[in-house]
Amino acid sequence: MDATTLYPAYKAVCDELDRRRRVDLGFERIEALLKLLDNPQHCMRVVQVVGTNGKGTTAIALASALEVAGQSAGVYLSPHVLSYTERMLLRGGYVPEDKFAAVMGRVLKVADANDVPATQFELLTAGALAMFREAGLGWAVLEAGLGARHDATSAAKAEAVVLTNVGLDHTEYLGETVEEIAEEKLASLQPGAVLILGTDDYRVVKVARNVAERVGAHVVAHEVTPEPGRTEHVPYLIRNESLGLRAAEVLLGRTLRSEERRKALAAARVARPPARFEVHEVGGVPVVVDGGHNPEGLEAVLGAVRAEYGDRPLGVVFGALKDKDVGSMLGSVGREAHALVLTRPGSDDGRELDPERLCEKYDPQDVTGRRAWVVSDAGDAVRLAVGEMEKLGGAVLVTGSLYTGAGVLRWLRGGGSCG
Repeated sequence: MDATTLYPAYKAVCDELDRRRRVDLGFERIEALLKLLDNPQHCMRVVQVVGTNGKGTTAIALASALEVAGQSAGVYLSPHVLSYTERMLLRGGYVPEDKFAAVMGRVLKVADANDVPATQFELLTAGALAMFREAGLGWAVLEAGLGARHDATSAAKAEAVVLTNVGLDHTEYLGETVEEIAEEKLASLQPGAVLILGTDDYRVVKVARNVAERVGAHVVAHEVTPEPGRTEHVPYLIRNESLGLRAAEVLLGRTLRSEERRKALAAARVARPPARFEVHEVGGVPVVVDGGHNPEGLEAVLGAVRAEYGDRPLGVVFGALKDKDVGSMLGSVGREAHALVLTRPGSDDGRELDPERLCEKYDPQDVTGRRAWVVSDAGDAVRLAVGEMEKLGGAVLVTGSLYTGAGVLRWLRGGGSCG
């Protein structure tokens, strides 16, 4: 029985991957699976992107720059928002459903036939590397999922690591301080590898230099410089993409030409994943969807909204997961929102926070002192926020989690697909 018979359709493959979603640390499963697939990671050069925020946009910009410079590259991303196909970017385009189903069907079959109880993330990591090998790519740019010490992408032994930044997120797995989390995110650094730093946080820089010296790696610091003629006013996206271009220059061993930078940024913008400052319009009101899922990420999104829309009143639709610093996040939005609507994220793994309980525990209020509304359905929550901002000439921000963004985007786009 071939893989297409065992998993005959994209939805069937998605269902199998959903069923295997769990956090299970350790390398034994991913290493066994890669070995069974004849170690596809050995057929290409590997870059790993780690950090708290901005990994996806950095990884895409890096791969886009490599492509423009004549080097074939693929990107492995996580998590997805609307479709599993968002996990894999091949030469600037997201993988189609049929190709995804064919490759992942084979990987699932290999894992099951050899009793390898791989997790969803491990299966996807192995599948991405197998797909990149089949496509004959020269580079694999892998976004780490959780830290690096136990992350499946670290099994590929990257020759370069890009660190975007470090904040207090996933503290139950990574540590309670910025320094502890930085150690975890740099645990995959190999002897002789290069580390490209995207932050000037002195705490992170100190840890990075210590780790690099300990393992025998080389550190390259990055300083963000404005791109001439760039009109986009989203500071954190500009910063992430600038880091991706700089990382490409380090790997290429040369400076990108102005035309190469322009083309790489244009390609990165086209390939940007959903819910990363994605702007829609409802009833004449701008609706920004961004999955800011921790205090640092949310502050960056709020700053970007202010940069884009100035002093226009802001309505915020907020939904978060249980493992987040929700108190800090609600404090941030409460200082900015002229209308605050709490909703339920579109997660189906039991981690979503009940907006009613959120309201009872924190009693969040907007800048006028009005208590937050509670609207469980994401689409109805956006309708309410838009209605309030229509009166004030304002804009709406949907944030708190990529899952919240997913629910709203499905509503905005008239329904979603598998995944």
